[in-house]
Amino acid sequence: MLRLYIFLGLQLAVSAYALVRGGAPERIVAVLMLVAYAVSMLVQSQFPVRFHGVELGIFMVDCAMLAALLAVALRAERFWPLWMTGLQAVAVAAHLAKMASPEVIPWAYAAMLAFWSYPMMALLAIGTWRHWRRMAAFGADRSWSAFSPPSPADAPPGWPMR
Repeated sequence: MLRLYIFLGLQLAVSAYALVRGGAPERIVAVLMLVAYAVSMLVQSQFPVRFHGVELGIFMVDCAMLAALLAVALRAERFWPLWMTGLQAVAVAAHLAKMASPEVIPWAYAAMLAFWSYPMMALLAIGTWRHWRRMAAFGADRSWSAFSPPSPADAPPGWPMR
């Protein structure tokens, strides 16, 4: 149980940091991670049978998270969302491995799912820190790729949007 409190504390701290200091991609991913955690807690199986079979609710949450992260990665003018999308794909692959081989030990399946959350939090924290440093150094940091439609949040105050 202590492990869950530590994880939740880290998740809240990293997400708060991203919401306060991050650009649009960092804030979006912070909210995605918080929502995914909350929904995963709601849809997981009861404890005696948890991770003995494929956790379909968590699988659906992880697939939705993968799609959302991919959308951010394709639009963002950042490199870290690509890494985060790859880590989320590995978590989805853990579900597929359990589907393909149901004899996977429950604690190993649980570990395969939980492990990737920690590097993902680290990526969000580092991405937020780098955004903040660019803002401090240059006064601006483009959030979205030039191939993406501009958003009002990217325009400096007083600049017209096209």
